[in-house]
Order: sequence, then C-alpha cells, then structure tokens
Amino acid sequence: MNMHLLYLDESGDPGWPKPFGRSRTNWFVLAGLSLEDTQWKTVNEKYVKIVRKYFGRLCTDFDLKFSALASKRAVPPYDQLTGIQKLGLSNDIFDLVLTAKPVLFAIVVDKLKHKLQYGDNAHWPKILAFRFIAPRFHKFLERIDSYGIFVMDEEERKSDKKLKGLVRHAKEAGIVLQTPFDPFRTDTHLKRIVESVLFVPSEDSPGIPLADFCSHAIWIHFERNLSKRFNQIKQLFDSHDGNVYGLKTWP
Repeated sequence: MNMHLLYLDESGDPGWPKPFGRSRTNWFVLAGLSLEDTQWKTVNEKYVKIVRKYFGRLCTDFDLKFSALASKRAVPPYDQLTGIQKLGLSNDIFDLVLTAKPVLFAIVVDKLKHKLQYGDNAHWPKILAFRFIAPRFHKFLERIDSYGIFVMDEEERKSDKKLKGLVRHAKEAGIVLQTPFDPFRTDTHLKRIVESVLFVPSEDSPGIPLADFCSHAIWIHFERNLSKRFNQIKQLFDSHDGNVYGLKTWP
C-alpha cells in the first residue's frame, strides 16, 4: 500500500486586516499537495533538473518560491534571471505539477469576513485552515483505502510548534473547533495519518516548493483576481462523484 505525502504550504499572511490588525491582505490560503511516496524520486529528479536549468548545478540549495519569482523586486538568486527566464521557470514548474498529477487540497479564508462573523470566537486563520484541511485529507485517504502524512517546511517548525500536538490530540479527540457554533465540527480522528507532522528542509523535498507554487497561485486568484495559474491547476483538486472536496472557501 502506497503512502500519500501531503505537502503543506501557505500564502498570504494569517494576520487580521484593519480594523482588527495591520495585515494588508484579505485572504489566507493553506494548500496541500498530495503525492504518492513512489512518485518522490521521479518528481525530485525533474525538479532538480529544472532548477539547474536556470541557476546552474551548484544553485539548488535555496527555497524556490513563486511569490519571490513573480515579485518586481530583484532579490537573489532571481535577480540573475531575465523576465523571459522567470516566465520559463514558472511554466516549467507548473508543467511539472500537471505532469505529476497530485491531488490538491486548499482552505481559503476571507479573514475580514471571518473576524466580523465570529468576533472574539474567530480562530486564528492558520490553525483554522489546518483544522479544516486535515479531515478532508483524511476522508480522501479513507476513500482510497490508504495512509498519509503531513509534511511541512523545516522553517515552519518554530512558528508551528502547536501543529504536532494538534494532530496528536486529534487522533484521540478528533479535529474539532471549540466554539458555541461550529458548522465544521467532525469526529474525524485521523487514524490514517502516520506520525503527526513531518518537518523537512524545503530544498531537500520537491513537494514543498511545488505546494508553494500552488498555494500562491490560489492566493493571487482570490486576493488579486489573477487566475491564469489557478485555472491551470484547478482540475487537480480532490473530487469524487462530481463533487469537489479539495477546495473550500471560508466562511
């Protein structure tokens, strides 16, 4: 039985926008890109080949991010690329995603609407999104009779210390949100999730930068109405019997 690795990445900051905070963005996205463990070697080889194509053989140990690549600010190592090369790199990465055919999951949070609707009971968007995406991934594993693991960038370990404990607790008590009214209350105990959250360096795992490209593509679709990349990948969201379960906007 193959293991499914759900690489998680976020886009847009999870802070509250005005008048509740200083965030300048309205949307927060947590995306998960699921690959079978048997795909890892092939995807990694293709990913490394793409990176070396644009940055050379020695420049593979950095965190490739779609937001930095698309930024107008010339930050290393992207400053060594021309506009045409940046577009080519972006095209190659999304072509790799489409070729690998992962199953995508994403929770998209309208932060201001969420805060206005739930007030003091509004959960922090990052934890909220993880609580929503976890049972969706688990139900997918149940449907295909498989097991899985959550994988995140090692750099997130310090800011996400609660995630391992959250998953561990969920295996006993289920993924629930303690609010007076919780439309997403579920008794999912994540029995098909192995371990809790695995943190790995992004440069050592192609799934993380691929998840980054997908999460940012989803974010700019909602935040900036730039939908080219979103339209490329939307067919990959988890679906069954005509229903799309992999993409959820909240609230």
